[in-house]
Amino acid sequence: MLVEAGDYPESVTITRSGTADAPITFVSNDSSLNPAYVRGLSTTQGANPAFTVSGAQHVVLRRFYTTAPGGAASVLIDHSSDVTVDQAVLNSSAGAPAIQITGTSRDVTLSRTSVTHVTNGSPGVEIDAGASGTVLSADTIFSPFAANHAPGITVSGAPGTLITGDTVVGYCAQGIVLAGDSTGSTVKNDVVEEAANGWGSSPAACASTADATAISVADTATSGTSVDDNVIDPTSGGSLYSWAGTGYPDASSFAAATGQGGADISASPQLTAQSTGARQWFAPASSSPVIDSADPAAPGETATDFFGSPREDDPSVPNAASGYYDRGAVEVVGPESGGGYTIQPLGSPNPLQVTVTTTAPTPTWTANGPIHRVYSYILDDDTTGFPVDTDGTFTYTFHRAGDHAIHRYSLRGGPSTVQHVVVGADYTPLTPVRLLDTRHAVGVTTTTPVAAGADLVLPVPSVAGIPAADVSAVVANVTVTQPTAGGHLTLYPHNGESLPTASNVNFTAGQTVANLVTVPVDGGGVVFHNGSSGTVHVLMDLQGFYGRAGSGFKPVSPARVLDTRSGLGTSAARAITAHATLSLDLSGRVPAGTTAVVLNLTVTRPTEHGYLTAYPDAGAMPGVSNLNFTAGETVANLAVVPVTDGKVDFYNGSGGTVQVVADLEGYFGSAATGANQSYVPEGPARLVDTRSDFDVPGPVPAYGSIRFYPLWHKDCSAGCPRPAGAVLNMTATQPRKSGFLTLYPNEQTVPNASNLNFIAGQTVPNLVSVADPGLIIGVYNHSSGSVQIIVDEEGYYIAPQTWAN
Repeated sequence: MLVEAGDYPESVTITRSGTADAPITFVSNDSSLNPAYVRGLSTTQGANPAFTVSGAQHVVLRRFYTTAPGGAASVLIDHSSDVTVDQAVLNSSAGAPAIQITGTSRDVTLSRTSVTHVTNGSPGVEIDAGASGTVLSADTIFSPFAANHAPGITVSGAPGTLITGDTVVGYCAQGIVLAGDSTGSTVKNDVVEEAANGWGSSPAACASTADATAISVADTATSGTSVDDNVIDPTSGGSLYSWAGTGYPDASSFAAATGQGGADISASPQLTAQSTGARQWFAPASSSPVIDSADPAAPGETATDFFGSPREDDPSVPNAASGYYDRGAVEVVGPESGGGYTIQPLGSPNPLQVTVTTTAPTPTWTANGPIHRVYSYILDDDTTGFPVDTDGTFTYTFHRAGDHAIHRYSLRGGPSTVQHVVVGADYTPLTPVRLLDTRHAVGVTTTTPVAAGADLVLPVPSVAGIPAADVSAVVANVTVTQPTAGGHLTLYPHNGESLPTASNVNFTAGQTVANLVTVPVDGGGVVFHNGSSGTVHVLMDLQGFYGRAGSGFKPVSPARVLDTRSGLGTSAARAITAHATLSLDLSGRVPAGTTAVVLNLTVTRPTEHGYLTAYPDAGAMPGVSNLNFTAGETVANLAVVPVTDGKVDFYNGSGGTVQVVADLEGYFGSAATGANQSYVPEGPARLVDTRSDFDVPGPVPAYGSIRFYPLWHKDCSAGCPRPAGAVLNMTATQPRKSGFLTLYPNEQTVPNASNLNFIAGQTVPNLVSVADPGLIIGVYNHSSGSVQIIVDEEGYYIAPQTWAN
């Protein structure tokens, strides 16, 4: 049974049995850093362990973190057999051990487990009379406080107990105690340290040595019992051994008198306390006597250590006669060369997902098996608090697009490494819906306009049922109306960041202006800043969003697909009449499966003021607009329009006629349509302001051009993804004559398309999409007069790629 990581305040009792070939197995489904935490409960009948195995056979508990209320063991094994507790973290409570093996339990194994006992009178591991055949192997048993005088391991009348390859560390208390009829037991390959702060930087002798004996074997337990190949720290100053009631200060005197401990070593094991999540362990120094000195044939010894790592042979240390295993729970490992991890972004239809693959290092020491280091991966936007522990491959889906960091830590400690990866998000078009209208208290509680220099925060907790935490950006048409003074509107995510130097909509007093915006929703909301000295009303119509699923993007070189003045895209040259609809068939321009198109729409020669709405063909016309105009005005705005069978409709919301021009700049669809690019928010951030820039001074002359570097070139080191498309907000201001601007990759010729139209003296913004922008972007002024230009970066598109640095 796989148990998800989390906090489980409950007591689990297991009474069912498996078989020898198919034991009942409970496994925490997460890392050793943060396994499932089961912490027992108190009832009116008293305290209960986290786990109780009662009267059961063939049971495995693996990777759990347990505690229990005062008076109860964390894990209780009672009258059970063939039970294994492996890779666990067991903490004791007041008046009880961390694990208690009792009744007639037999063949119970505790392996690769971190045991911590901190309360006075409670051993870490308690094996009671009646139990038999218990195996303790590759465990760490730790008692860090001087107040706890209980042994690390107490065996009372439990014959055949194997205590092999464990590390027992305490503060001047007994380490391992065999009492009662614990005959036929083995204590081999262990490390026992019972000094004052012996695992720290300044070990010291014990103030009282009466209870500081490392290994004690009662007279009733000596028959058939073997003690050998251990490392005992003599720093305590007391007897290291007690055998049949007689104390011995060191290994040599113990061996001479009893014939035991002939290969024991009385020396500091040179341990340093470490922790990996909740797991406590002890790292021997490179000069420790534990290295390559154990007996691999000791009963209960394992081929792998506390971490599941193979045994390694240090070539600088002479081996024991029987092999090169290290004593204690933790094997000292050698240096490595190579290894690392690669990150592969998957792209559409899983644009935010990456595959992380661990590459095995090349060891420089000989090992008794392949070296598979388990690493812990921490991903920068993971909100669960649980890293991924693996020695292989895993996939992860980020919440939002952008530049993400993946940290890797060795579970054995040591320095971490970090790699970065850029992932994008796919687009989901929506039926346009109005989220904000300050005139009519939509999205706000009053009809008060936004005050001069003030901020309006629009909460966006979710979009189309998707939590804001999983939304990278929203696409919306924003309209400013009834401004009492000229200025600009800036949109940015409500995440605590300061106001960026950027603008989305520029306006003059009394003007109604619309512009398409793409704004991140990091933090769950959008800030609207009124950068003017007067009040202004604001409208926002949601068009779609970028997230974990949806449609990829395919940018195209701008191509004119509609011009009602010449009849392009229509049956004849004619204006759209008042309150009429024009259908545009793009099925010959975009492939089947296209979900939305990106069009730069231009209205010209309107005879009355009004608005234009673009929407999918044959659908209900939404109550929103894409651009607003006055009589005689030429105005442009970018639009992302859902399509039906490749068709879109345009509604003339005015009482007069209007000419419409549309330039196709890209489309959204499946990877099969070629739309495999995903969007990365980057901004808003100012790139160019020819009114004040030193690098790009203005104004731009008549029929002249400028060029500039986008942020992805300025801010990114070698190896970053080459953007396949750019999203920029461009503003023309102080034009001397009427005309239009075209953005284009500097390496290409200027296309026959317009991105922004203006008349003399007018300030006009427009969102622009540029295909294959490269490292330098050009802007051409199709006007007989000069013009000042402002460019703000909003984001860019990337194609599927392998990228990491």
